[in-house]
Amino acid sequence: MKKLTDYKEEIHKCSKCGLCQSVCPVYQVTGNDCAVSRGKFIMLNGIIKGDLKLNKNVNKYLDMCLKCNACKDFCPSGIDVCRIFSAAKEEYFEAENSKFVKILNSMPVFNLIMNLLKLTANTYRFLRLDKFLRFFYPILIKCKLGLGQRIILANEFVSFPLFPLSFPLKQSTKIAIRIVYFTGCVNEYINPRAKIAAENVLKRMGVEVLPAKFQCCGVPFLSCGNAEQFKKQAEFNLVQIPDEFDYFLTDCATCQNAFKEYENYIDDEKLFAKLKKINEKSINIVNFIVKNAESIEFSEKNSFTFHKPCHMENIDFVKEFLAKSKNVEYVEMKDFDKCCGFSGAFAVKNPKISGQISKEKVQNAVETRADYILTSCPACILGLTQGLIDLQSIHHSPFTIHHFIEFIAKAEIKT
Repeated sequence: MKKLTDYKEEIHKCSKCGLCQSVCPVYQVTGNDCAVSRGKFIMLNGIIKGDLKLNKNVNKYLDMCLKCNACKDFCPSGIDVCRIFSAAKEEYFEAENSKFVKILNSMPVFNLIMNLLKLTANTYRFLRLDKFLRFFYPILIKCKLGLGQRIILANEFVSFPLFPLSFPLKQSTKIAIRIVYFTGCVNEYINPRAKIAAENVLKRMGVEVLPAKFQCCGVPFLSCGNAEQFKKQAEFNLVQIPDEFDYFLTDCATCQNAFKEYENYIDDEKLFAKLKKINEKSINIVNFIVKNAESIEFSEKNSFTFHKPCHMENIDFVKEFLAKSKNVEYVEMKDFDKCCGFSGAFAVKNPKISGQISKEKVQNAVETRADYILTSCPACILGLTQGLIDLQSIHHSPFTIHHFIEFIAKAEIKT
């Protein structure tokens, strides 16, 4: 794991040209130069020289980053911005946080919180409190300080999906593929709707899902600078994966990216070689299904628009999906590949900025008048839903956002 000083030369490569300002969603909302890469590099350069301290104020600006990589992709010098910010966060976490804070940021506490969330969410759904709370949406949407919107957002995220949780099975025997499916925390603890849809489709396609007991991918720990726990998560999850398999599937672009990030933290040569093999066989679950399906037919005509998660490398599968599908139309939204503004901890620490970015993003989506807004990341579902709530559903039906795998699960898939 590299230290901040190891990136001294890369930080010096920043010419302070300011081009990052034109693509940074946070800067476009705040106009604050400390929120953009150029401003942060000035601070980090001062820390390396000893002119500044890596204190709470600097850490606050490091947190003011969506990790969308827009600046990296646009940077003339090709600087790996997020990697440098992560190194700075890791140093701050180790140097400035108390033992108590570090205990709170440990896996046992994380597991306790997630299990409590699971129990609460399951009870909530069983009692159908989500349905009851919808009667109060007109009141909640008018609450000040955004509290009402947050309650609505949480309610929609844990509620039953609009699509049925089970589908008629017509199991295929044509495909003999063995896959490993990394389900992620949202599926395991908060709402398993994408997991249920995915497992149903895979079963219908005759795909063998190899058993594996995973923990969190570790991104929540990495986001706050806890590199040691992120490394532990990487080592644990890699051990769970069998040596022989055909594909490694995720339904979350961020989880898939986490396995690529593991390469910066794994020291063991054998484990690193295994990780490289996993990442070579890693593919988004929707991409996998589209790739292995002959046809995907919907019983009724549907239209959809698609939001590309920041950590998804490409959306070539959308074109292939359209070529193989019947009764479906794609309407591309403006700036479909720009960040939704959520990014996990960012939305918690910077709710106003996050909400504004989400609102502008969803405005583009609802203007397409598509029946469904689809994406492939649970955090993006939260971001898009947050945007619809802030728009107060003036332009469109308020909750038409789904994971792409849920949409595909409605169709008849032939292999």
